[in-house]
Amino acid sequence: MKLRDVMFSGKSERGNRFFTKMMAFLDSPKRLKYDDPVKLVAASGIREGQRVLEIGCGSGFFTEAASRAVGESGTLVAADLHPVAVETTRKKVIDSGLTNVTVVQDDAMNSSLPDGEFDLILLYGVVPSPVIDPDKLADQMHRILKPGGTCAIWTMVPFWKPLKYCRGGRFTLDGKKDGVFLLRREDR
Repeated sequence: MKLRDVMFSGKSERGNRFFTKMMAFLDSPKRLKYDDPVKLVAASGIREGQRVLEIGCGSGFFTEAASRAVGESGTLVAADLHPVAVETTRKKVIDSGLTNVTVVQDDAMNSSLPDGEFDLILLYGVVPSPVIDPDKLADQMHRILKPGGTCAIWTMVPFWKPLKYCRGGRFTLDGKKDGVFLLRREDR
């Protein structure tokens, strides 16, 4: 079994144990000292009424802030590849009474989501990763974003830049705010 399969399929007891521990780590109250989900979501340029996709929702750390930012007239799809993450976020959404959020299991590099569906994609804490092919991910993000849509990328990796996602004319770096890179979808 490949590393990606062990870690993300949900079929490995070892992978599930790891992810369960990681969900607790990601939701630690201590994290709020360093990462303010409201501030980081706002840096994406998110607006009320938008249709937003959160790729790699993990523990749902950013989900509530994004849900509140799009308001009742907007919708948020929180997606993750791992079933433990999906269930963790789904429980958090229900417990918080968030009615504009749908939680789905989806592989961002081979997404089943429809073309041109989203105004904004949040890719927070997901890249860079040794198990994610940046070209495949960029192709999928380009496909599912509306023309002119934005992909907001935030990472804790210092000195990292999303230049790989701009190759091939898919995206243009539109700026950086509070550590969040803003990539605008370009028509190719």
